[in-house]
Amino acid sequence: MTPDPASREIERWSPTKWSEIAGNSGLIRVWLDFIRNSPCNTLVTGPRRSGKTRTILHGIKSLLCKLRSDSLDPCGLCRSCQAVDAILDEHTGLFRELAGNDFGFVPVDCQNISAEQLRALRDKAGWDDERCIYYLDEIAALGANGRDKVILKPLDEWPCVWIASAVTVNRRDGRGKKHQKDGLSPDVRSRFAQKVGTTLPTPSELTKWIKDRCREEEWNIHIEQEERTIPLLIKRARYRVGFVKQPIAVAAARGRLLTLDLVRDFNFEALE
Repeated sequence: MTPDPASREIERWSPTKWSEIAGNSGLIRVWLDFIRNSPCNTLVTGPRRSGKTRTILHGIKSLLCKLRSDSLDPCGLCRSCQAVDAILDEHTGLFRELAGNDFGFVPVDCQNISAEQLRALRDKAGWDDERCIYYLDEIAALGANGRDKVILKPLDEWPCVWIASAVTVNRRDGRGKKHQKDGLSPDVRSRFAQKVGTTLPTPSELTKWIKDRCREEEWNIHIEQEERTIPLLIKRARYRVGFVKQPIAVAAARGRLLTLDLVRDFNFEALE
């Protein structure tokens, strides 16, 4: 019998099928089109923990997988799938490359890469190949110390495909009106032919996702007072799957019971 997943495994859960992704329907459509046809330079933006990175890496996994299903789900077992999973698990991924695929893949951790390492990207295999994907995770971080200027010429001239993600945050203008800002300069943003934002799941979609994940054969989490606990969890997590997972992970360490009190007392603000 497979043991129940531990808290850490729940925190780091990633989808294995497109149908397991809650929300982000527009981003999913973009990736399915990429897989059927071919990808182009794309910028993905959205709030923290709204599924940007997980959806992008699931798409990359499916694109690289030669054994994907008719519904375009990756097999999860081949060398390519396991390599992408390793990037998810370790969240380093700096300059890792996959070989022997129709597409190459070079993930770049923009929060930790130096200007010198950015310039050295040209030494990596695949920059001159239109069937190689460079993934710029948290691209807005390159704005620190002017590192974003280093990437402008490669974005313009290299034949490879660039996929980038950026967190959006609420900012108020002079009249107090909220606007979503991604922290990117106009020069960087203009280099991406396609821009797509994440979309949060509906209450019914997220309710189904929670029930599916918590069932016995998945995470085996019992939900106390389900009709009250789930709506409160969704509301307090602000419809973000990345936030929803956290109290469920805590429940896994507390007798696998998700209670109304646990959800009510959980410090979601600390996740921002």
